[in-house]
Amino acid sequence: MKIFRATENVFNAVDAVVKHGFAAVDGTKSEAVPFCNRIIAALEPYNEIEPIIGYENVPNQGYLYYVFDSQKFPCGDKHLKDKIHEVDRANPV
Repeated sequence: MKIFRATENVFNAVDAVVKHGFAAVDGTKSEAVPFCNRIIAALEPYNEIEPIIGYENVPNQGYLYYVFDSQKFPCGDKHLKDKIHEVDRANPV
């Protein structure tokens, strides 16, 4: 899985949330959070998905913002944290 950039098509990130339960987003807070909000807005037609923005410190990127489905991963879920770290490892800086 890839890390999305705020300049990318938001629907690619939406597809990741639908398929994997989350989408990691690169960038500073001022870049990443608005993109995360666009992902959440685009997920509105999916009644079964409850999107939330998260933040995780990671070794390679330093930090990642992400949108996750709280129906699939509860807040603080270790499995989700492991997935975020896996995405970070797979996408070196």
